[in-house]
Amino acid sequence: MQTPQSFDSAIFGNLPDVMVRALLERSSEVSLALTSRVNELADQQPELRKRALSAGVIQELPEHVPDAEGKTVVAVDGSAAVERMAGTDVYAAAAVRVAGYGAEVEPSPPDYLVEVHPAEGVADGRRINSALMGLLECKLASDSNADLVLLDGTIFTMVLNAGIGLVTASDKIDRLSDALNASWLDYARDAIPALLVSHRVASIPKRSTSANEFERFTTIFNGLHADLSGIATANLILKGGEYSTPLDLPSERLYLGNAPMTAEYRDDLNGLFSAMQVVYFRPRQWSPAYRIELAPRVADDQGLLERQLALIREQCVNPAMREPYPLYLADRFVRSLGKGMAAVVEAVRGDVTAQSKHLELTTRFLSYSRTEPYREVEPE
Repeated sequence: MQTPQSFDSAIFGNLPDVMVRALLERSSEVSLALTSRVNELADQQPELRKRALSAGVIQELPEHVPDAEGKTVVAVDGSAAVERMAGTDVYAAAAVRVAGYGAEVEPSPPDYLVEVHPAEGVADGRRINSALMGLLECKLASDSNADLVLLDGTIFTMVLNAGIGLVTASDKIDRLSDALNASWLDYARDAIPALLVSHRVASIPKRSTSANEFERFTTIFNGLHADLSGIATANLILKGGEYSTPLDLPSERLYLGNAPMTAEYRDDLNGLFSAMQVVYFRPRQWSPAYRIELAPRVADDQGLLERQLALIREQCVNPAMREPYPLYLADRFVRSLGKGMAAVVEAVRGDVTAQSKHLELTTRFLSYSRTEPYREVEPE
């Protein structure tokens, strides 16, 4: 059994003792609040589920869905990183496409895309880089020939970030901005509307949204105090293998008047977004519920909907993975981008310094402007 001193040291690292004690003293307060909330939800659960069943909000996915046999699944995820130096910054954006369990996906290389660009003092460079990451994800999703493509996030967020990034890059002259503008014109502008209507694409946001479609579009909360998100409600009322009937998405509109999109294009996108549907699905008894955004073609066709849900269920293979297998693996891949960037920048520093005729100036230009951040070494 650990002593309080060893516990504090192992968990809190180099925090001052007084801060550690303050954090621990507040933990009981948080525990009491959460205990009260959980008990309140547990009391409401039977009535909410009863109402949902009565209203036909809950459906059960058949144990065997023949149409899902032999179908292929991939997941797409992305990451962005920046290494800041005194004289310039280096931005990297990447996206990966990972095959799931089951039938083999036909080869469609590359299964990853990477952009790395120096940018000399670009204002809001992170926004441009984040937008570029989303467009790389868009390309990998569009180019896939799998029967189901899982996106780690929503297409709305992808488009919103793209619009903000394009506005930011509109008056810039640098390689990062050029790369974003080229990606938009070369493929993303046409690919995004196609993703929004594709019967082969499903978006699964990693982070919970505050929206609660059950409260807005069903009657199950009538007369009950509700302060829940949709994903919290789904975890409360759904059993393993159950899903909600398709629900409308809360209306969201793109307000990107300065982006390089025509008014007609924005109107078309907003029309496609408003037609999207959301389904909450709990694949296994041991798994959490997922919020899945789908094209109306899928939501309106029960056979197609059940095929997609069955394919997602097949990818939920281990309680240790709190998400479908290919999304889990893709997430692990893209998390390595930051470490890879650090290694690349160190190699570039060494190469440029070795070739420079102005050693002192080069060193100052390529160094961090403040104390170099400490990077912990993870165990092998």
